[in-house]
Amino acid sequence: MAPVGVRDAKNRFSELTLAVNETGKPLIVLKNNKPWVTIQPADSALARRRERLERFRELTRQIESEIVEEPVWDKSVSDRELLNEERVRRFG
Repeated sequence: MAPVGVRDAKNRFSELTLAVNETGKPLIVLKNNKPWVTIQPADSALARRRERLERFRELTRQIESEIVEEPVWDKSVSDRELLNEERVRRFG
């Protein structure tokens, strides 16, 4: 998040703290155009979970973008066999 001035932080405190908690990223508050305080989420474990979730979503987007066409499912092959084949194909 971009740094904000003290007056702006005071006027938009609820909005800014909500954004900090949603993103998990700290916010720097400036006084006389110099860093004065930092607002950050109180629960660091929550911030780490959000970061992992965002990495997972990015990985999912990458995988989905690589799919050329939807596979045709063979009902005689189990889900476990399909997953193992895909694991071997992707990771060797």
